[in-house]
Amino acid sequence: MSIRIRKTKAFSLVEMLAALSIFGLGVIGTMEVFSTSIRSTSASLGYTNAALLARRVMEETIAEGVLMDWEDSGDFGLEHPNHSWTLTVTETEDLDLYQADVVVTWSDRGTDKEYTLTTLLADRQSSFSLTETEEQPSR
Repeated sequence: MSIRIRKTKAFSLVEMLAALSIFGLGVIGTMEVFSTSIRSTSASLGYTNAALLARRVMEETIAEGVLMDWEDSGDFGLEHPNHSWTLTVTETEDLDLYQADVVVTWSDRGTDKEYTLTTLLADRQSSFSLTETEEQPSR
């Protein structure tokens, strides 16, 4: 009676460990890409919100129509609890122009971030009063 030994093709333990190690490195790399993508999306969302909030404060300032050197600050309440703003309006060297700066600050994962929106505003009341006081040519 003879015993036949069948040779079957299979992977050795070393080959399996090498394959699993390469697969594991690939998975770790992919997870790092996803993690970086999520962080980038979060940062982008923070700056987009800050730009919109700064624009809101700027529009309210323009709607008030009072131009003089002044500063104001506040927050956005429960709607955006981690965001606050500072408004600074200063007269420029140019006639009847004021520079308005809105700085929105917020905290993102323990890091303080800020976004600044700057624009120039014209003092319409002064320009209207100049045209009203001009002398009319005689007929």
